[in-house]
Amino acid sequence: MSWGLLLALAIAVRMISEATARRASPGAPPRPGALGAGTWHAAVRLVLAPAAVVLAIGLAAGQLWCALLLAPLVPFIAPWLVARYAFIPLGLPRVAYHVTLLSDWTWRADRSGGAALAAAWALCRARKPDPATEAWVSERIEGAGERGGAAPAARPEPLRGAGVVAGAMLAAHRSDLEGARALFDSVAGFDERACPREARRIAAGWLAADAASRGDWTAVLDRAREGRGRALSLLGAVAARVLGEEPAPGALELWLRWLAAPRRRATLPLLRRALAAGEGAARPEPEEPEPCAAKVAEGDLWSRAVLRHATLLLRPRGEVSGDELRRLGGAWDAALDDERAQAELRERALSLGASGAQAALGPLARAVEEDLAAALRAARVPHTAWDDLGATLGRTRRRLRDELLSEVELACDALRRRVDEKRELPALSEWREWTSLRAQYEAAAELVGTELRRLAFPKVHADVCHAAVWLFNARKERAIANAMFRWLLAEAEALEDARLAGLQRANVGCGV
Repeated sequence: MSWGLLLALAIAVRMISEATARRASPGAPPRPGALGAGTWHAAVRLVLAPAAVVLAIGLAAGQLWCALLLAPLVPFIAPWLVARYAFIPLGLPRVAYHVTLLSDWTWRADRSGGAALAAAWALCRARKPDPATEAWVSERIEGAGERGGAAPAARPEPLRGAGVVAGAMLAAHRSDLEGARALFDSVAGFDERACPREARRIAAGWLAADAASRGDWTAVLDRAREGRGRALSLLGAVAARVLGEEPAPGALELWLRWLAAPRRRATLPLLRRALAAGEGAARPEPEEPEPCAAKVAEGDLWSRAVLRHATLLLRPRGEVSGDELRRLGGAWDAALDDERAQAELRERALSLGASGAQAALGPLARAVEEDLAAALRAARVPHTAWDDLGATLGRTRRRLRDELLSEVELACDALRRRVDEKRELPALSEWREWTSLRAQYEAAAELVGTELRRLAFPKVHADVCHAAVWLFNARKERAIANAMFRWLLAEAEALEDARLAGLQRANVGCGV
């Protein structure tokens, strides 16, 4: 068989592959460089990539001269591997972008998003990134610039899973770790057809590394169970060893995983910590002394309640347990219901010219409830740890429920108003607004419980569904709209709302 015939056959196979991919995803947006897209990437992939395959076949057949022509064409055979292990570590965003744009296999579900991800990742690895390069990467992520290297597009390409990971990488580069964490975590909400597997693996790896840097080994272990990869395998083994999970990995297994993982110098301290933790034994945490060591006389209920309250306020923000709240709530219940205390308050109120004890007790009780509600929100104590533990905590729970419900409804109103006024945001900003609203709703539900979910969900469903339909039909952002429909469906099923679940099931069926 002649070289020309072999090349023609490879090109024909390539064209059939492109046409098949388009027929398999009729609702998907035109991919950069797809058949008929009219870009230079189309010519590259339709001619140079098959030529590289033909040269590789010739080299395997013993034609050594093919190696000279094949060497510069390696990026067309395995573009993502070249970008991942050469251009990204070297910190070359533009080169990594254009090479990854040629990757058919890895980023087929979101080729332009994968290219933007490679550029953002390379930007994070660059030693001295300049503002112009950062702005260029930001344009690729927002889709406001070139479409696959061609002339500027009239409309940005729809956002998909890999594009969200690219936005998360850029947020991490800008030291917005909370924003990056939220975007990486939100990738799980995408349909598999709209999010390449490699994007999910990268997101899981970043979240696991971030959790390890904060010492949250339970989260590390959860992420390691979700994804795959050499780095994730090492982090999962370290977490299992530190937490004492059974069966805990032995020292030899840890060393082997460390040798197989990338960036061994950076992960060596984690390995040493896991080895020092012992054979599956977690080191006990030392108990912190009470910040206030004052003595309280026996039977002095007011002083005991005030002391416990001061102790709570002196604790670092967010470090409050359910047991402490239960003890404090019980102390205030005892103090506010004590007859002797009521008599003292009445005498004091008369001497001050007040109408009675309730004039003093009302503001005091409200101040206590406000402090407890603020402590609950800061510490994010789940409602199961402090629910139904007395009158004071009961009033605090109702106050907190009303506050959180009002805040969720205000956020929904803002989303609805913007959609009705057709004020468009870039696709990634639309996604970030939705993930922020979802996180607000889920955090409120965790604090207060199912009651808040049942009260808030009808409002959330109406406004979020309205926004998702607008994104799907008018903005053509089908992937992120589908992810919103999927969340609404899961929540409707969890709350056993058959009517809303049926509606969202039909919406999810519209595809991505």
